[in-house]
Amino acid sequence: MTSAEQPVVIRQRPRGADRYQYLTQTNAGTPAGELLRRYWQPIALADSLPEGAAPQPIRIMGEDLVLFRDDEGRVGLIDRKCAHRCTDLALGRIEAGGIRCPYHGWLFGVDGRCLDQPAEASPTAKDRIRMKSYPIHQAAGAFWAYMGPGEPPLFPNYPALAGGSEFRYTTRWFGDCNWLQASEGNIDPVHTSYLHQLELTGDDMKARWGVFANQARPQLAAEDTRFGVRLYTTRKIEGTEKSSIRITNFVMPNACAVGGFEGYLGDGGVTMLWDVPIDDEHHWRWEFIFHRSGRLDKTALQKQYESEKAEGDRMLRQRENLYSQNRESMKKEAYLGLGECFSVHDIAITQSQGTIHGQEGEHLSSSDIAIVRARRMLDEAANSVAEGIDPPGVVRTPADNDFRDLVVITGEIGAGDTKEEYCSRFAQDSSLFALQGPQGT
Repeated sequence: MTSAEQPVVIRQRPRGADRYQYLTQTNAGTPAGELLRRYWQPIALADSLPEGAAPQPIRIMGEDLVLFRDDEGRVGLIDRKCAHRCTDLALGRIEAGGIRCPYHGWLFGVDGRCLDQPAEASPTAKDRIRMKSYPIHQAAGAFWAYMGPGEPPLFPNYPALAGGSEFRYTTRWFGDCNWLQASEGNIDPVHTSYLHQLELTGDDMKARWGVFANQARPQLAAEDTRFGVRLYTTRKIEGTEKSSIRITNFVMPNACAVGGFEGYLGDGGVTMLWDVPIDDEHHWRWEFIFHRSGRLDKTALQKQYESEKAEGDRMLRQRENLYSQNRESMKKEAYLGLGECFSVHDIAITQSQGTIHGQEGEHLSSSDIAIVRARRMLDEAANSVAEGIDPPGVVRTPADNDFRDLVVITGEIGAGDTKEEYCSRFAQDSSLFALQGPQGT
């Protein structure tokens, strides 16, 4: 059975004190699970499945699947259990244009069709067998899956996913908690001055990276966009009439677009993060770090990340010993005491909220405007899906697949400037993320 043929029964959304708690539940048939399935989701690194590779088990939103490349180079994502006797197809053989179950030899193509039943008497019995399968798209160093019903939407032309590998660094981390609290951490614009605080020297560094040191009370504003929520964060710059301004975005339903190394390379950088549920208690944090110049120091990034990673893209630091926090380093160079890697900061702090963050115990304040608006948008979008309506950010036409309005910028504005005018200058110009490297213009 293909994704398009699967009946969708969406369970009722709760109301009351725990109104948004249901968003943590992502299995098929749950409101949030069906919402997430209306978008392309990253599921595996592209270089993890070269030609001749073994089948790769994939667990996403509570579904157990197998990703494989057949002997003709085609990539498929199908149910991990063989349709015959539920054998694990991660043990399957890659041959004859598909993946063959080692138990009785049933062969399945990348579209889930049964191609061969060598031990069966009827030559046509195989034609009645169809495994669950999902469309695959390869982009930005990853394989992406569409797990919803009907025709897949267009793959979104986000700036961070553009260009060749020289413009982008792609990686992922295992998160030992629910997807929602991780996603909300990414769109919280206040925590950058605390959790990620940097010790800055020199006027140039202060101008470019000041948002990670300036603890002045920020002025926050949010506005709905066609793809999610745009966030404005301004902070007064001490001793001047100017303010720093940082424009970031919540991108429906589980992504964000934030700064991407403008501090070192200037404008034209963006990092997009996806928090993709494995199940309700675990997720993958995907990072697509982009800069238009093609001058990302990927060697340095790789070195920093590998120094913090264990096998399976898990953090070396463990919750049981408080992530090896160095309290001596907190006196000066490391606010959190967990080193310099922002990803480690984010993962550790959101895992500290518990496996599934209980919203009934929180006290939201004025600085949580982004969290409140994102939850409302997810809630409204889940209702749209239940009514058979495309939620925000689903792209159906080429005209809608132009995301120059997905502005990400860190800069300064004067006392007479408005944040909206500042943003519009970039939104109306296609040059902010225009490729300038070997493949650019």
